[in-house]
Amino acid sequence: MKQRKIRTLLGIILTFLMLLPVIQDSRPALLQRFEYDLYDMRLKSFVKSGQDPRIVIVDVDEKSLIEQGRWPWNRAKLAQLLDQLFDHYGVAIAGFDMVFSEADNSIDLNQLTALLLDSKEIPDLATFLQQLHPDQRLFRAIQGRPVVLGYAFDRSERQLQEGDPGMAAINTPLMLDQQPVPQATGIIASVDALHSQQSYSGFFDNPMVDSDGVYRRVPMLQRYQGQYYPSLSLAIWLALFEERQAVPELETDIFGQHEALVAINAAGQQIPVDRSGAVLVPYRGGQGSFPYISATDVITGQADPALLKGVIVLIGTSAAGLLDLRVTPVSSRYPGVEVHANILSGLLDDRIASEPDYTQGVEILQILISGILLSILIPRSSVMFSTVITLVWSICLVGFNLYAWQSLLWVIPLGYTLFLVLMLYLFQQTTGYFFEARNIKLLTGQFGHYIPPEVVQELSRQEEGVHLSGENRDMTVFFSDVRGFTQISEQLTPQQLSRMMNIYLTEMTHIIHQQRGTVDKYIGDAVMAFWGAPLQDEEHARHGLDTALQMLSQLPQLNRRLVAAGLPEVKIGIGLHSGTMSVGNMGSEFRMAYTVMGDAVNLASRLEGLTKFYGCPLLVSGELRARQPDYLYRSIDWARVKGRSEPVALFQPMAPRNAADSDLSEQVRLFNQAVDLYRERQWLAASPLFQQWLAVYPTDGVAQLYLQRIAQLQSSAPGEDWDAVFNHEQK
Repeated sequence: MKQRKIRTLLGIILTFLMLLPVIQDSRPALLQRFEYDLYDMRLKSFVKSGQDPRIVIVDVDEKSLIEQGRWPWNRAKLAQLLDQLFDHYGVAIAGFDMVFSEADNSIDLNQLTALLLDSKEIPDLATFLQQLHPDQRLFRAIQGRPVVLGYAFDRSERQLQEGDPGMAAINTPLMLDQQPVPQATGIIASVDALHSQQSYSGFFDNPMVDSDGVYRRVPMLQRYQGQYYPSLSLAIWLALFEERQAVPELETDIFGQHEALVAINAAGQQIPVDRSGAVLVPYRGGQGSFPYISATDVITGQADPALLKGVIVLIGTSAAGLLDLRVTPVSSRYPGVEVHANILSGLLDDRIASEPDYTQGVEILQILISGILLSILIPRSSVMFSTVITLVWSICLVGFNLYAWQSLLWVIPLGYTLFLVLMLYLFQQTTGYFFEARNIKLLTGQFGHYIPPEVVQELSRQEEGVHLSGENRDMTVFFSDVRGFTQISEQLTPQQLSRMMNIYLTEMTHIIHQQRGTVDKYIGDAVMAFWGAPLQDEEHARHGLDTALQMLSQLPQLNRRLVAAGLPEVKIGIGLHSGTMSVGNMGSEFRMAYTVMGDAVNLASRLEGLTKFYGCPLLVSGELRARQPDYLYRSIDWARVKGRSEPVALFQPMAPRNAADSDLSEQVRLFNQAVDLYRERQWLAASPLFQQWLAVYPTDGVAQLYLQRIAQLQSSAPGEDWDAVFNHEQK
């Protein structure tokens, strides 16, 4: 019990030690990577099949570069692309996942040729140049249309200031000043010639890439010069509904002292974010989760109009040479433009998973429950059952986590808790093995010579320790003795005697151990054993009786071994009794022994001695017979042994009732009837029954003894106080 409390306490201490990195938000890198891997596994397990037709990616791919020329294209060509998208295909909105940070002063020769051919007179030079100016051409294509330009914030030491990010997305920036929203020191935006006061724009850079370089979350806001600007996906969402501002939603903790950003309300849609304003990207699947149309097909009018009518268009690139490929949970080469598409798809479906600020509290509670539960249960269970407990609890944790993920769109960290469960299981099994090995070593030193190893192991696992100081227990005690051992020993050399006893005692001890008995001592040729200590045994009477019967059944085989070794055969007598006796370490300060004492022990010894008188190999008391009624018993006598005033009923177990044949059962029944008639003074009726027994078992001493007693009683009638009890004056 004490060791289990120690293991439980150590497990709880380990749990609190592992809680510290969670509370301090300083998890080891290896465990953080494990958490990332579990997140990716869950994400990929619930990806959707098929494409989302509401969002189309117009792709500057290798085909476009071959047909339209190398990148960057003349802005007039991009203006032509926008004209086609809105005028010919009727898209709902278009967003550029790219930045036009430098002025375009090139002239498109094809456009120049077309203008000259279309002019019927020499055009005004200023007007002609304005028509040819690429940036002006693109600006005219953007103006009055729902087009969102992209830009990137800069966090380098250079603090670049290239262009203007446009309008901020938050009207009340002071609300977010205490939140850990990413802060930029510079910007790379499109040239001013492409901007107007009413144009939309959003950043496409991601300062919140995880430590393993994977895009799992993207900030919806970044702070720049005291203002908060939207991401490209958020700007497209606002432009789609012709909204200009988003509203941050903050919640206070349970103490009302700290506020945390939990969501951004944009165009009536509540977007769940973390304290940094980042959203978990709801990846639909691998690359190709959205329809891709080559930009050159749009420019030339070869794209399928059905794919573009009324859709959200993102203009980006998947060409490897343009370096817009990202590492994501679903692919190691994933177009960056498709990251924005996944966020927009999640907003349309309202399926953005969240990891709110209070998730840390849930994880701490999850770790505490796991740690305390396993620290209590595992030390009190077997290896097999503790393994089952650990597996079942792990399955429950994973099941709840997957339910929260799929049904509640709630991302609960799982890796650290599973690691704790594994660590506690290994720790408890290791400490359990250490304590058990120590207990076994200790118990082996105390009982190794008395009881079998498997009982020692069972003793080491029980809750209550062994009371070596002594206690009273209900037990069964056994004595056996070799008949005529003095004469046998006189005929043998010391070496032969030693070999004979080794063979005999080894076989008898093995049978005792098979029946979970404890060998108390060897007294020359005698064996003393008991059942019910040090390990509690509710079946001690049956185990003792089975031991005696098995010894008698194995004796012929043992004698054949002895004869084959040139040694004499042996006969044995066995006495068994069940009752209350004192058990524990007894002796002197010089020598101690774990043994039993008491009146019940003395009676068992007397029964073994009486086997010589009655000529029976096995005698048991009436107390043991009453406890084991499933055996066939022959009634031997009603006797008063030396040292006891109360008479004892003596019985000879013949066999288990279910193993005894009908002839033996009938013979025993008639013999017991004869004994009952004898005790009722019906000696004339009893004598024929004893004679009948002797006809089957002519050498039986008990039947002969009863016939002698009947003859004496018939010749000299007893008084009225005769009780059929025989008094034994010798041990």
